[in-house]
Amino acid sequence: MRLGIVGGEGKMGRLFAPIFERHVDKVITSLDPIETVKSCDIIVFSIPIEVTEKVIEELLPHIEERHLLMDFTSLKEGPCRAMMRSKGAVIGLHPLFGPSVSSIKGQTVILCPLRPGKWLPWIRDLIKAEGAKEVEIEPKSHDEIMALVQSLVHFCSLLFAETLRCQGVDPKELLKMATPVYKMQLHIAGRILSQSPELYKAIQFENPYFLSLLKSFEEAFKTLREIVEKKDAQRFETFFRTCQSFLGEETLSEGQKMTNCFIETMKEN
Repeated sequence: MRLGIVGGEGKMGRLFAPIFERHVDKVITSLDPIETVKSCDIIVFSIPIEVTEKVIEELLPHIEERHLLMDFTSLKEGPCRAMMRSKGAVIGLHPLFGPSVSSIKGQTVILCPLRPGKWLPWIRDLIKAEGAKEVEIEPKSHDEIMALVQSLVHFCSLLFAETLRCQGVDPKELLKMATPVYKMQLHIAGRILSQSPELYKAIQFENPYFLSLLKSFEEAFKTLREIVEKKDAQRFETFFRTCQSFLGEETLSEGQKMTNCFIETMKEN
């Protein structure tokens, strides 16, 4: 069984090549997508979001029923729709981590098995054998959730960093008097900004559900800003308690536990 990674010389392709090598006879990371398709049984698309559908469409004439098509993109509707126009089996993938991880043990991989054929047990066994976790979901639901989990979180971190820049402050100087929450937020922003702007641009631009989500974000911002400007203690408490109740006891407890772990780790550094 031969597996080809289209875009295999990229960071995510380089992460997964040795993983796949443990579960197939040969992994090919050729720069020629057509030759990769012709010579392999499993095709994995590991290319930028904005060109994924186009590349899949160009390869459709070469894809046969024997093929399994998978992709690593952080959006699933478009790529899965393109792959479904082929004759092959289709399982959309989204690794919920970046290529900087040392292994996928303990990480989560999204599965969208739209037309899995005989291949679903194989990919599930691979994920389990590598110590990762799987979550199965429909492409549309996946993309709606990613607007929150990825797009909004990155958006807030970029705004945080830009606000510091506009204030003309030195982040290193602030660390001398920083609270644990500030340190966490700074490190989150630092993780995002240490990577490729092209990747984060695509996550901001390409998710079709993000703009409508930003409208809700804007409304929430306006509401809280008005409360702060008017120093309306009663409305603030209501706002705070409403958010607190929404998150629920389990999330609040987990938040305390995880941030306490972070604080203890920071003491050692």
